[in-house]
Amino acid sequence: MKLGKGLSRRDLVKCFGPLAFVLMPVARAMGYTAGGAFAGAPRFVMFFIGGSLHSPSVRPDSIDAIATTPLAPLVPHAQDLIVFQGMRIHGGSPKSDGYQEEHGAGLIGAVTGNDYHYSKNDSYYAFTDHESIDIAIANSYRARPELAELPLASLHVGAGAHSDADNVGLGQRYISYRKREAGDSQYGNAIEPVQNAGQVYDQLMQRVNLLCAKDSNQPVSDHSAQRAALARKQSLLDFHVADIAAAKTALGMDSEHAHKLDGLLDGWREVEKANAAELAALDGGGVSSGVACPAGARPTGNGQNKNSLDELAPVHDQMIELIKLAFTWDLTRVVAFTLSGASSGQRWPSQGVTQAHHTLEHSNNVEGQNIMGRYYSEKFANLLSALKSIDDGDGHTALFNSSLVLGMECWSDSSSGHYLKDIPFVLAGQGGGAFETGRVVNANGRSNNDLLVSVQRASGIDSTVFGLASLCQGPIV
Repeated sequence: MKLGKGLSRRDLVKCFGPLAFVLMPVARAMGYTAGGAFAGAPRFVMFFIGGSLHSPSVRPDSIDAIATTPLAPLVPHAQDLIVFQGMRIHGGSPKSDGYQEEHGAGLIGAVTGNDYHYSKNDSYYAFTDHESIDIAIANSYRARPELAELPLASLHVGAGAHSDADNVGLGQRYISYRKREAGDSQYGNAIEPVQNAGQVYDQLMQRVNLLCAKDSNQPVSDHSAQRAALARKQSLLDFHVADIAAAKTALGMDSEHAHKLDGLLDGWREVEKANAAELAALDGGGVSSGVACPAGARPTGNGQNKNSLDELAPVHDQMIELIKLAFTWDLTRVVAFTLSGASSGQRWPSQGVTQAHHTLEHSNNVEGQNIMGRYYSEKFANLLSALKSIDDGDGHTALFNSSLVLGMECWSDSSSGHYLKDIPFVLAGQGGGAFETGRVVNANGRSNNDLLVSVQRASGIDSTVFGLASLCQGPIV
């Protein structure tokens, strides 16, 4: 069993003998590697653009060649990217139990790698019973002691997060799903993205103001529940620190093996420091992290029911800043960001694109598709720049300690069909050291399931399967 990119069960047994079986639960909880607080628990972002990049235009043979494609805005981040060629969704054909078409397969397959259903023989009525990759990672993190008290297990935001015909069904707008439970309605396991930037800001600032209590203008309130939760967390931390100290004593304080426990101990002490800072903030001591408390104005953008990128662009930018805020303050490790639903109705009038993206695909309007593709690449680049500006310490940025998937659905070059083949997925960030970036990878027809497997393994989930096992060959990077 491998823990992130670092310590395995075999490594522990080799170093510590029988004591390894005592230490393994601690090491697993820490997601141990030399990388510190984010080792084995990198941030994850599903950045879903709806529609698809025009596949024949996005086939670089080297990472530098993205400069001549709609991915050109990502050139400054080329060494932080893996661009995939020849990747499929659902193995190239829809995996539903009745009616079949590519839009539902593309959206749901991109995020769950699993099968799906329709309530009517219409592309807008797709739904699934299975969890999406963001929820799988969020649930895994929530089960880990050092991450259990994160304010948000996951954050779900969007702008323009709908299809071009949401009035006839919701099945093309959701990218986040939990596993279906008894009694759920058709979309009862789907998670609605928040498209009002002010609402997201209020949600995040509620906790940030708590950490900045000394300087906050917010009225004092009863924080007994938060204090009790932090006290419980401190008790757990004390227990693990004592366990590691005892192990070091048993090994001999000067032994080579004992020194190898320092990474675990340092990691837990970092969590202790953060916990103590929150307790101090509750008692009026302010935040001691060195991060300046936010002073900007509350954003007012709302992407609900908007299709023009001229209107959506500022909202997309506000959401990127809010994701940066959430990650700077470690309010969550998982974000789903929906820029458009499937069967996208978005257009960009100021750039001469007056037809919906869906129509551009069916009419094989390559120029229009590539203009839209450059827009989405620019927004993805803006998010990467935002994460690169966050200093995580140890010489690493938040981008290094993150895994971001630029996801999309099917593409088309005719009036009669769509394709689930040759989908140009992009992975950004090094996942805390899990990924070798700055390259193009030929998937040779493998499904995006294997990309999701790679991401979940970087996140400490020890499995070679995500979604339909029949589509999985193992991690692709």
